[in-house]
Amino acid sequence: MVWGAGAKGTTFLNVLQPSAIEYVVDVNERKQGNYTPGTGQRIVAPQFLTDYRPEIVIVMNPVYVEEIRRIAGELGVEAEFLCA
Repeated sequence: MVWGAGAKGTTFLNVLQPSAIEYVVDVNERKQGNYTPGTGQRIVAPQFLTDYRPEIVIVMNPVYVEEIRRIAGELGVEAEFLCA
């Protein structure tokens, strides 16, 4: 799973074309429910993680990695966090 549906997240997905990544998390409500341009991953809210328990979360902006870990932890998600 990728966290961040902005320009960096979209570029990351379009360059790598990862078929195993189905969803992208973004806190921006205007992006949620849409799909990433080019590769078509569904953009979901952080609360989606409550049911969908990813093993790996790729964080697009390392500045937010600790905040994202905290949010995921509050949702009961224990994943490996990687920075792109």
